[in-house]
Amino acid sequence: MNMFKKIFVVFTIVSMFLISCDHSKFAGFDQTKSGLLYQIHTDMSGVKARPGDYLTVEMTYTTNEDSLLFDSKGETFPLKLEEPVFPGDINEALALLGKGDSATFVIRADSFLINNARLTQLPDFVNEDSKIIFYVKLHDIQTLEQLQAEEKEKIAKAKESEDEIIANYVKQNHVTVEPTLSGMYFILKKVGHGKKAEAGKMVKVHYTGMFLDGTKFDSSYDRGKPISFQLGMGHVISGWDEGIAMMREGDEATFIIPSYLGYGKGRGQIPPYTPLLFDVKLIDVN
Repeated sequence: MNMFKKIFVVFTIVSMFLISCDHSKFAGFDQTKSGLLYQIHTDMSGVKARPGDYLTVEMTYTTNEDSLLFDSKGETFPLKLEEPVFPGDINEALALLGKGDSATFVIRADSFLINNARLTQLPDFVNEDSKIIFYVKLHDIQTLEQLQAEEKEKIAKAKESEDEIIANYVKQNHVTVEPTLSGMYFILKKVGHGKKAEAGKMVKVHYTGMFLDGTKFDSSYDRGKPISFQLGMGHVISGWDEGIAMMREGDEATFIIPSYLGYGKGRGQIPPYTPLLFDVKLIDVN
């Protein structure tokens, strides 16, 4: 449950919304002996989760005044089910579910923050009536070994399909340049006439990073500020070091970068073995 530690920052932002709970809001909810309020939306009548299981869940949680704290936005993530650490905690709640089930749970904010999120001190805006409302859908129940095997299989498939994904992109987008010896594609879009980028020099670039399906995952333009770094020193992915070293000030280019020149086994929102596309503008070389 360590992921819930981050809830403290969010609680600080939304503290003004945490006021006493109106219990009439939860009319129609069932209640366990421990006092946990719950409402089952989908019940597939399967085997319920038990402590030690690894759950694949989709989750959203809010304050009792509907202020959003977390939203997985339809994405799933793994979570190990632990023994309950207080009566009516999130572990007890999840243990009510089986594969395919979905439910809403109402949990005391103070108990959750101290015992599940493991804060050492409660924010002063949290009182005994403050609640957190969890909306959960349980997609799968697995052992650790099953989860690891599934992840290993996904990685193997991603590795196998990467070359095909790049080849399809090159064909569909009529890319005519040949890949470099390393395997990246460098596509010059606009020619500049400034100083040439070289290893050891400071470069300043604007960029947009995308997956090959066109989905943007990062952009310096969105932040309104280019980035600067020393070229060839390993401060960026190797595909960048190689590609930018082929540019001059004022050049604009597209890099198609296989994962072994990018983020390899993945990082953040970039899945393992995922080829990437970057539109790069070289602004300055010093």
